[in-house]
Amino acid sequence: MIQVALCPTEIRRFSAMDLSGVTAVVFDVLRATSSIITGLAYGVEAILPVRTVEAARNLKMNDPDLLLAGERGGLPLADFDLGNSPEEFEKIKGRRVVMTTTNGTVAIESMKAASKVLIGSLLNIDAVADYLFRYQPKSLLLVCAGTGEEFSLEDAIGAGALVTRLSDDGLSDAAIFVRTLYERVGEDVEEWLRQTTNGRLLQKVGKGADIQRCAQLSGFDVVGYLKGESVVRLAG
Repeated sequence: MIQVALCPTEIRRFSAMDLSGVTAVVFDVLRATSSIITGLAYGVEAILPVRTVEAARNLKMNDPDLLLAGERGGLPLADFDLGNSPEEFEKIKGRRVVMTTTNGTVAIESMKAASKVLIGSLLNIDAVADYLFRYQPKSLLLVCAGTGEEFSLEDAIGAGALVTRLSDDGLSDAAIFVRTLYERVGEDVEEWLRQTTNGRLLQKVGKGADIQRCAQLSGFDVVGYLKGESVVRLAG
């Protein structure tokens, strides 16, 4: 069965259920999961997703070697080492990063009770699909991080890209919806991302170049997953 949590309200509903037999794939296409996958592809050792700025700073106090990364309202946080642009994550090979974003890291943390939590983006969509094809989880939940409390079109496009690459047996209505959306988008992914609420915000605050990076399909053969408190690269 493939189910989809389309917005934060649905994420909370699913997180209150028994997730012990569920594999979750979290999408925050603009930009948290795209930045995480970029970092892992370029040799970042681990990324620790947390909900709040305070939690990130507390981890940094206990481990000064950690880098701080994150954003609020699309903009980097004061006194943090990194914002949330994929390009920044290309330059920190071998480092460990604690990361907090408006929705993406919250969605990842919300799925901690799942049997496995994978990090999804357009950048690694084929790698995630190949992994799921090999291991055939009985229950799959695609998690669209959203924006604030709202549905985000780009996350649904990411989820739809994955559904189109999987078997069409046991699709929920929401899974059929995101698949149909992705088929409608076709080759115009970047243009669709630019028209989204987050896309327009990123262009307004001078981060429009991030959209092009996040819109690339399967540039990285990387599967990231949550191991304990950290997102790391799946070996093999």
